Amino acid sequence: MHPDRPSNAETQFIEMQGGVAAYTNEGSGPVIVCVHGIPGSTFDFRWLAPALSQNLSVIRIDLPGFGKTPKASHPGPDMDGMARFVLQFIDFMEFDSVSLIGHSLGGAIATQAAAMDERILALVLVSSAGPYSHRGHFPKTYKALLPFARNPVTRPLIVSMGRKALRWAGFHIGNSAETVVTALQCAASINFKRHGETLKELTKPTMVTWAKDDSIVEPRIGEILKEIAPAGPRLQFETGGHNIQKTRAVEMAQMLFPWIQEEVNLFLDRSKSVL
Repeated sequence: MHPDRPSNAETQFIEMQGGVAAYTNEGSGPVIVCVHGIPGSTFDFRWLAPALSQNLSVIRIDLPGFGKTPKASHPGPDMDGMARFVLQFIDFMEFDSVSLIGHSLGGAIATQAAAMDERILALVLVSSAGPYSHRGHFPKTYKALLPFARNPVTRPLIVSMGRKALRWAGFHIGNSAETVVTALQCAASINFKRHGETLKELTKPTMVTWAKDDSIVEPRIGEILKEIAPAGPRLQFETGGHNIQKTRAVEMAQMLFPWIQEEVNLFLDRSKSVL
């Protein structure tokens, strides 16, 4: 299920080291930062945000080159570069501690960010990429197309083809050529094996949720993530597709909030004992 209405939170902007970053901010309580997939935007969490914002401060960000954040806001359109952008955003927002939720390829980005910073208390993987390329991802094709996307003569053709392919797959990307090219660059850079290795070494509590009828990331990957990710809630749906942050927003929120609150309380207790 999802809430009666999607979020209509106003887009805000914050000036960072490389330029502006677009985000939305709603609710109150422990902070959870939503990291969309590739391609994607804050739009992807418009149904989950109302379900979570009753108890949490829900921050949705546009990664560089997507939504309303220009690509120039961060020079690296790869997994590590996007993870550093997320952490820089947390710096500039002056958050002491946050949880991260990553959808699809955003799960790999959120995982890298969680491994790089102690302020990340917990991680939520939603229909996430796993330790190998999934059926909706074609890394060899993406890498082969990159030189043509960089060439000003062939770029328009690659953009047109990419836009049609992404819309056919159900992605809402707008008409920006920058978005299509950035999506191609970032998708080609995802290191699935390293993502899996990072998850195995990660110590942050991790929730994993997926649907058995996901047409992009096969359910077998959800089963693998369930086993290799650190301890935390596991939530499998029979139906819901790839975008369960929309179709199963209410059910996800019901499990996610108490767990996040528990992890925040544990963090506060540890902080008091140090003092």
